[in-house]
Amino acid sequence: MAKFEIMWEAPEFEYREKDVAWYWVSIIAAALIIAFSVWQKDFLFGFFIVIAEMLFIVWGNRVPVVVPFTLTDAEIAIGGYKSYAMKEFEGWSVNSGSGVGADGEEWADIAFYFRSHLHPPLAVIVPEEKLAEIRANMKTVLREIEHEPTLIDSIEKFLRF
Repeated sequence: MAKFEIMWEAPEFEYREKDVAWYWVSIIAAALIIAFSVWQKDFLFGFFIVIAEMLFIVWGNRVPVVVPFTLTDAEIAIGGYKSYAMKEFEGWSVNSGSGVGADGEEWADIAFYFRSHLHPPLAVIVPEEKLAEIRANMKTVLREIEHEPTLIDSIEKFLRF
């Protein structure tokens, strides 16, 4: 039997609102890169940029689905279809105050770091009000590591992706 069980629902990723200018800048940047690829006579690269830009626009417009999470001393279950055992992780960190949802609720990001360094950290969004309960219970399971934002995190925030 689990020593603790914490359940919550959160979006699968942090959604950043994009205005029309975001799409135009994206299209203009892609057009400039395509013009460069034509100038270099690298048509395969130009085709790749067209496909990448279409995906960039489609994925940028995608709204996150709300997913149920369950955290116990033995595992973290995501949406009932994926779970990770705590023994797979070496530590975890919290990026508090990382975002505000459409409903005004404040969110924090928790990153679980795998023992195998080939895996990127598992990022989970948590409501701020659950953070104290999670911290208190996770002390007995994994060590908390100081949060250091990655270059990819900074690029995502800059691009509002």
